[in-house]
Amino acid sequence: MMPYDDRYTVHIQTLGLLPFIHMVNRGTLHMNPTAITTLVDRWRLETHSFHLRTGKMTVTLQDMSMILALPIQGDPLCINTSSDNWRDRMCSLIGGKCPGDTISKQGVKLRVTDGATFKWISQNFSTCLKNASDDEVMIYARVYVWYVITKTIFPDGKGNMAHWHWLKALTKMDKKWS
Repeated sequence: MMPYDDRYTVHIQTLGLLPFIHMVNRGTLHMNPTAITTLVDRWRLETHSFHLRTGKMTVTLQDMSMILALPIQGDPLCINTSSDNWRDRMCSLIGGKCPGDTISKQGVKLRVTDGATFKWISQNFSTCLKNASDDEVMIYARVYVWYVITKTIFPDGKGNMAHWHWLKALTKMDKKWS
């Protein structure tokens, strides 16, 4: 994980994500694979509930908010899917830094079109300078939140990339989203 800087707190608190970030930084709870498999086996898609010996159990939005420490009050987060000039817009959100157009994997160059690797993010944003301006601290806080949510809640299939559309959700850092 990237190190947390206390200067990010004011920006993350405004988003309403501070309890979630603290929970992630403390470490995730031990997951019991047997219990999770049992719950998966008892999930009924047609009723969106678990069928247990004691009866049906439905997981509500409030339950998920309590488990993940995510806010459910505020405006709903809706992301504009317009792809016009997306790369430049995403790069401007992180201070103009952008990963290269290609990454090398086993000698083959692959085009990166949908995000930045966690390695690249860590190399470029792991430490915010001590004399950074408020705007620079906000950029580092944005990247930190982007890194954490894509690493924990919304990982890609391979678990090595942060997709741009989750950064796009952090365009406005001065508003609490649901």
